[in-house]
Amino acid sequence: MTTFILKGYVIGIWIGMRWKIEGFEFSEQHQMLCNEQNMVRIEPMVGELLTYFCRHPNQVISKQQLLDNVWHGRYVSDNTVSKLITKLRKVLQDDARNPQFIVTIPKRGYRFIASATQLTDSTDFLTKQDISYPKRWIDKRVQLLLLPLTFASLFWFYFSDHSPANTFISAKAVTTDIGSEYFPSFAQDGIRLAYMNNNGEKFKLFVKNIISGEQVEINHGEENGVGPGSWNDKGTKLVYLVASPENCQYFISEFDGLVMSKPKLIHTCKAGSYGAIKFTHDDNIVIFSESPGMNKPYSLYSLNINSGKTQWLPQPELHLEGNSQFDLHPTENKLLISSPNQQQWEGFYQLDLETQQLNLLFKLNAYICCGIWSHDGKHVVMMGEHPAREIVQYSLNGSDKTILFTSSQQLHRPERHSNGVDYAFSVFEHDINVDEYNISEDKTQSILNDTFDERLAVLSPSTKQVAYISLTTGNEELWLYDRETKKKKKITQFADGRHYIDLTWSPGEQSIAGVTLNSIHVITTTTGETKVLPLPEKEFRGVSFKSLNIISFSIKLDSNWQVVEFNLDDNSMERIDSKWRSIQYTSATDNWLWNDQDGNWYHGEDATPLLLPKHNVNAFYGRQFNVKKSENRVAFYDPNKRKINIYDIESDKPVTTLYNQVGHFSLVGDVVLFSKNSSKINDSDIYQTYNNSPK
Repeated sequence: MTTFILKGYVIGIWIGMRWKIEGFEFSEQHQMLCNEQNMVRIEPMVGELLTYFCRHPNQVISKQQLLDNVWHGRYVSDNTVSKLITKLRKVLQDDARNPQFIVTIPKRGYRFIASATQLTDSTDFLTKQDISYPKRWIDKRVQLLLLPLTFASLFWFYFSDHSPANTFISAKAVTTDIGSEYFPSFAQDGIRLAYMNNNGEKFKLFVKNIISGEQVEINHGEENGVGPGSWNDKGTKLVYLVASPENCQYFISEFDGLVMSKPKLIHTCKAGSYGAIKFTHDDNIVIFSESPGMNKPYSLYSLNINSGKTQWLPQPELHLEGNSQFDLHPTENKLLISSPNQQQWEGFYQLDLETQQLNLLFKLNAYICCGIWSHDGKHVVMMGEHPAREIVQYSLNGSDKTILFTSSQQLHRPERHSNGVDYAFSVFEHDINVDEYNISEDKTQSILNDTFDERLAVLSPSTKQVAYISLTTGNEELWLYDRETKKKKKITQFADGRHYIDLTWSPGEQSIAGVTLNSIHVITTTTGETKVLPLPEKEFRGVSFKSLNIISFSIKLDSNWQVVEFNLDDNSMERIDSKWRSIQYTSATDNWLWNDQDGNWYHGEDATPLLLPKHNVNAFYGRQFNVKKSENRVAFYDPNKRKINIYDIESDKPVTTLYNQVGHFSLVGDVVLFSKNSSKINDSDIYQTYNNSPK
């Protein structure tokens, strides 16, 4: 839905299929239901049910029809159907004893008796607030306002919180490029926005006038990605990153409007480092993050531009990506550093740049990211816990959690707007689907393409089933897909904020191991029962089953990644020869892959040396195995080009290359599973809040 504020009126335009249902309007795409008093985001399955009823009004619909068309044949009980009907009645404020919307027909099913009319995309609703204007005057003003914004992707979010903090009920898009937009930075004038865009080829940095729509690209050659960038306090200078796998540099350019000066190189960083840089309140001093190389943790430094002197800053110990996420206080020279500890708890630290004193403010055991200072500098603001549909605020001791903004889509790290009130952030509207490629037949087909992300799809050893994670219910759940019957089945009932990073099947296919933030779960495929392994809260990588009762994984010991095997029968652990950085076990021992501390590769049960077609291929992509073997083929992911490269080992020739939106893929026999965005929508756009709600 698109919303505009005009002199006391809220004008909303829904984008996508919409329905008028008695006193309600319903948007299928955004799962939003509104009437004159309220607007709420409803659960995905409730929205699916309401959509089906709208398309089949005044028809007796059996439970089996609902199972086939709403649950798409997935196995659920009759009680599940009844519970969803109850939820839908609740949001429609419908009384089952005197129904105005849904009538129960005993032993036959349900009938949707409300009037449901499909609305056109141009239909709008007008909610009067405090001020009254002549209708003709409003119509002309509305037309003038809407014409230049017809293609803007603006939407309305519902929020109900009564804390004294600034809260927001609306947001509007300020970028609508093809691809993904990240890292917004508003200049002091509040009109010029610096942001990154990735259209699947490389990262680009733009500066845009959000009023006129005019923009300029900061270009440093086809081989280099550019951004993120950050403005100085006056909005006259922009500092930014230029990087490629072989190059890393930080530049400054001065701006007069959208006219840019010749870039000035201020620092050359380590190749393979993709950090960020920000001005302090002194234009001569900047703060930047840098890593020793690809996949190495980041540290924080200050740079005196005039002297060229860099200084390492006091900071938390390095874990995972290290200290890549930081923010400067709006008025003081203090950094807020977001950094995970050894237990993978996200800690929020304050560094006083003048005294060099570092203090831990608080920590959270949740899959969250990227705290920033609030506008008043007295709180920490961040995206909410996975699946991150909220912007939340904490006091500096981690208490008094307040929801500032809520959305029907996933959000990414907020940034302060230069107007001192609002926040800007990326809103993800992507839909990741799973394709299946048959190497022998050279044929690709889509197998998982619901309207929500399907993630971490992995083939079972027999290739009969696919395990994957879906957000269809609003939370991450484990699902199974039968490749023969094409049926899907939900296995778990988590209903919490857990976030899975990797999945792997056991031999015999009785269970699946799932890796979360700092734990390993073993899930029984028949019952959905989950066992959390009694392990220390640490980062785990490269998880696989060696046998039915032994799980292998890599963990950092003595500064190196080393392999540990966990026995499910007695909860004992054994540390494998420290020579090995990772071992990937599969049901076929010929496909076992070993990687030593020097980066050399081996395969098979006896660890026979294996020469990969390309040198220096990483064992891991994040926490997942990056290289996989199937018979005489080996495949690995190239994150720079977003491609899976498959080679024939015997001939040392490429078999095929598959474009993969995310790093995860699965290879068993001739079958490859890989991920792609739906072609119907962009990855993400940048939005900013507006229309501050009353305190």
